[in-house]
Formats: sequence, structure tokens, C-alpha cells
Amino acid sequence: MEYSYRARTKENRLVSGKLQAAGQEQAVQQLRVQGLVPVALQESGKGSSRGLREKLSSISTVSLKDKSVLFRQLATMISAGVTLGSALTVLVEQTSNKRLSQAVAAVKRQVDSGTSLSAAMRTRKEFSILMISIVKAGEEGGVLDSSLDRLATFLEKQDALRSKIISAVSYPAVVMSFSLLVVYILVTFIVPRFARVFSTMNIELPKITTVTFDFAVWMREKWYVFILGFVFLITGIILLNRMKATKPAMDAFKLKMPVLGDVVYKTIMARTNRTLSALVESGVPILMALEMTSEVAGNYVIASEYSNLREAARRGQGLGETAAKSKVFPLMVSHMITVGEQTGKLEEMLGKVADWFEMELDEKIKRLTSVIEPLLIIFVGGIVALVASAIFLPIVGAIQAML
Repeated sequence: MEYSYRARTKENRLVSGKLQAAGQEQAVQQLRVQGLVPVALQESGKGSSRGLREKLSSISTVSLKDKSVLFRQLATMISAGVTLGSALTVLVEQTSNKRLSQAVAAVKRQVDSGTSLSAAMRTRKEFSILMISIVKAGEEGGVLDSSLDRLATFLEKQDALRSKIISAVSYPAVVMSFSLLVVYILVTFIVPRFARVFSTMNIELPKITTVTFDFAVWMREKWYVFILGFVFLITGIILLNRMKATKPAMDAFKLKMPVLGDVVYKTIMARTNRTLSALVESGVPILMALEMTSEVAGNYVIASEYSNLREAARRGQGLGETAAKSKVFPLMVSHMITVGEQTGKLEEMLGKVADWFEMELDEKIKRLTSVIEPLLIIFVGGIVALVASAIFLPIVGAIQAML
């Protein structure tokens, strides 16, 4: 039988090709004899339908919750004495997410051929560098189950933080969408009918009525201008966030936005400190941990400060001392880092900092939600009152003139 393969050389280069073998095990053996580490192996002629299924399933996403459950189950089975290969086999069958299940199956094939778990995970996009580094540290320290357990806990907390942000944004978004829909119906369907009626009455219309009617006519005839303007605005914001020349300014603006800037700041600080804590606790070297924390920040300003911490650590300076000179890290954070360095419990102090930011973020979101609710009610009521005034004022004026 003919097999198509992708494999890595000793120099870590990715190569591909075809070979003849009696079975999959013999094909893997031939690759290993050539000094290659198999990444993917597939029988030729069976790739069309299966490849299509894999492509369709690869479109699906893998949530943090799915990954946390995966690593939690893997940690439990390994700590119970189940071999890594057997544990991965069980996970392939039990994982409901098809894309993640395929990723685990691919990892298992490489582990069975003698590749380490972290090296096998490196070939799949579903697993981030952070996850791979924590697993690798656990393998090197002989505490893989503990590292997997810490990784699962870290992902669970990250998922909880994300869910908290999404739930806080969902309510205002739904109310705003509904209110805009109501306004659109009022302006494009109801108001024009009254405008036609008033035009035949030959009465002087109030200013608010003429403005509202003119806007209604414009919206009915030029509605696409509003849609295109909104699309261009969103597209422009996305492009400005992605372009290297404008991203620093956009990220700095996000942190300085009134009200929302503080939410963005606390979210990033909670995520980065939790990430750094998990990496240090897992035994990842501090320079590598700071580099990965900088990458997950998602904000140029804060990422730059973590890069400065990394350069300071490379020169032998204390992290707390460097953080105290930064405008991004509060004084409390630099003190906690300093205490962690002096007591040898840096990961514990960073975890407490992350807990504090998450608690502050939770309180901030609760306060914002309590303020946003009445503001949205006032906004919707104001729009309805404006339209009602534009319609009823001429009616009242006509009735008074008749009397």
C-alpha cells in the first residue's frame, strides 16, 4: 500500500512524500529508520472523503472549556497510573469536539512512535505555545500529571474570566440592538405614513416634526448609506488594530477610554498575571515565561512592559524593582512581585495579584451593569418620546386650531 506522509527531520524541518509499506506500523518504522519523526501518515486513495470531513470539522473552534476538560481528564488518568498512550486513546473516544478529538488522535500517533507529548502537541494548531511549554516543563521535571492539572486549572480560570466579560457585554448589546430595531421600524414605516397625512392638512409643522420626517424619508430612501457607513467604521477599526503603524496608538487609546478603559486594563492584567503565575509554577524558565506572557497580553502597551521586565531579568535586575518604575503596573503589584522574589514564592504572589484584578473586574462589571440598565431604558424611552412628540404635536396643534 502507498502512504502519504509529513515528518520532521533532525533539524526540525517539515518534509513530505510518499512510500510503500505493508501497513501503517511498517510505514512508521521506515520513516524512523530514515531519521524522520512522523507528523501525519495517511493511506493514499483514502484521503478524499476523509480529508473533506477533516476540513469541515477543522472549521469548528475549540473552546477553552473543551481544552480544560481534556487536560483535567488526562491529568487524572496519568496520576491514577494509566499509561500516556492508553489515556490518549480514551480521550480520542470521549472528546465530543471533533476538531480536538482529531488533534488528540494525531498526538497519540506520534506518542506511539516515540515522540514526547509536548513535541507531538507542537505539530497541532489547537495547542498554544503556552500549553506546550507547561507540558514540556512537566515532562522534564517528572511531574507531568501535576503540570497538566495546573494547566487545566489555568484554562478554567481563563474561561471563567472570558465568560464574565461576555455576559457583561451581552445584555447591553441585546438591548441596544432591540432599541435600534424599534427606532428603524418607527422611522421607516410609521413616521412616513403620518408625514403623508400631515402634508395634506396644510398646517405649519413644529421644527422637531419636520426634522424627524426628513430623517425618516432619508432613512427610507438612503438606508444603505447607514449600513455602509457602519461596515466601513468597523472595518476601519479592525484595520487600525492590525496595522503595525497604528496598533500602538489604538492599544493606548483602549486603555484610556472612559469607563471601558479600566475594564480592558483589569482584564489584561488578570490574564497576564495568571499566565505568568502558571508558567513559573510549572517550572518554565522566567525569561521564556515573560516572553510568552508578553505575547498573550494582546495589548502593545502592556506587552512592551512585560518585554521590559524580560530584558531587566536578563540583566539580573529584580522584577519587582523594574515593575515599580513602570506606569502600567500599580505599586501594589510591584510590591507583591518583590515579596514573591524575596520569599521564593513568586508564582503564589502572581496568583494573588491575578485574583485581586479578577475581583476588581467583577465589582467593576457589576457597577457598570447597574448603571447601564437605567441608561438604556432612558435612551430607548427618549427615542420613543421624540418620535411620539414629532407625531402628536401637529395633531394637538390642528385640534387647537379647529377649536
